[in-house]
Amino acid sequence: MNNKTGLLTGGLCVALLSGCNSDPQVLIGYSANQLCSRHFISDEPVDFIKSRVIPEALATLPDDTQIHVDSGNHVVTLSAAIDNEIITRTSVYREGFGCTLLFDLTKEQLRAQTAHVNTPEASPSAPIDKAVNSNLTLDKFFKTNQYDYAWSDNTFAVAVMHKGKLVAEQYDDHHHGDTRVLSWSMAKTLTALMTGVLIDQGKLALNQTVSFGQHGMTIKNLLNMSSGVKWAETPDIHGYEDLAPMWYYHGNSVEYVSALGKEYTPGSRFEYATGTTQLLSSAIKTASGGSFQTVNDLYQSHLFKPLGINNAVVEFDEAGNFRGGARMFLTIHDWLKIGELFINQGRWGDQQVVPESWLTEVMMSPGVSKHYGAQLWLNDLQFWLPKLPKDTVSLRGHRGQYVIIIPSKQLVVARFGAYGSVVNQNIGLANKRVFSAVVDVLKQLEK
Repeated sequence: MNNKTGLLTGGLCVALLSGCNSDPQVLIGYSANQLCSRHFISDEPVDFIKSRVIPEALATLPDDTQIHVDSGNHVVTLSAAIDNEIITRTSVYREGFGCTLLFDLTKEQLRAQTAHVNTPEASPSAPIDKAVNSNLTLDKFFKTNQYDYAWSDNTFAVAVMHKGKLVAEQYDDHHHGDTRVLSWSMAKTLTALMTGVLIDQGKLALNQTVSFGQHGMTIKNLLNMSSGVKWAETPDIHGYEDLAPMWYYHGNSVEYVSALGKEYTPGSRFEYATGTTQLLSSAIKTASGGSFQTVNDLYQSHLFKPLGINNAVVEFDEAGNFRGGARMFLTIHDWLKIGELFINQGRWGDQQVVPESWLTEVMMSPGVSKHYGAQLWLNDLQFWLPKLPKDTVSLRGHRGQYVIIIPSKQLVVARFGAYGSVVNQNIGLANKRVFSAVVDVLKQLEK
């Protein structure tokens, strides 16, 4: 490990999720999980992940940290000596269910959870139509990259769909249109789509009350990020946060959130919280039937299959909660399909996958915040970018994952990468750069 890099990134604060966390136990769990998922699901080389995806985390750990990738058994283990104690974290890959950190279970016990779940056989996704426009350049998405990782946008892939066809795409050496890429918080939008499927089936209701510990709120409160739970998505002035500990220090995300205190009346204010989406994920699992099988059937058979998405992966925590707030893997081309579903008002081919009203009246309409609908970002950048159409909506994930949808222009743009720590701490500026590049794409298309 490069000590100079360690000093640089450590001094800038390790940007793991939405904020910073230097707890070595969290960093070890985070690193093990990322190496496992991105290597075994996304097929990214281990050295690439270490140098281009998680260098800040590794630079903050001791130089003698041991990393073991067992390709035969699909297991990644990290060990480090912290204050004279050896801390070890293991992440285990399960076919069809991605990687899960171990806390209380052995890898055999974890794999037993899904041993009898019937999953569709993974196969290449149905291809999307292409009408490549050789005059369309995507260089603006890539030009802000710099050699120094901390200040780099670190773009991996950009793909553009216009009027239902792929018109342009550009990749680095490790990604292509069929690479399954990590959603981070873009998963929240897929979780809301699942909610719409269940409401259409009569298994959930928008105003239905659900309870978690001392908390009670409606499904709508959860969708609109207004659960009432006291939550710190990023570190507060005392350095306290909930996001990283929930994922990398505890094996049960729903139990973690349920035990937190109450801060406000549900529905009274907007509070972006991945923990809120984890409560929604739990409500979805219960409504689907409460098992690995029923929730797997929900997203694979009722959401992905109609779109020809045949090898998507949804990850789970050790307790069996699907990580609907952050951890889904779809191919880059399949992310375009998700965007196109909004343009098609919930239809794909001859099938209405989710009701049109669910998209237009719930997900794409303001909730508690005028800039946030139901697990979906609305147009919050038009003040800075007046040429951005008013109906722009977007899925956004940590460290630079975007699916930007402009229904009036029949345009979907997907961008994936791994923002360096400085870029990620100035996410507003990074958002402006990406959306400005989308405006540039529009300009080129409308010449």
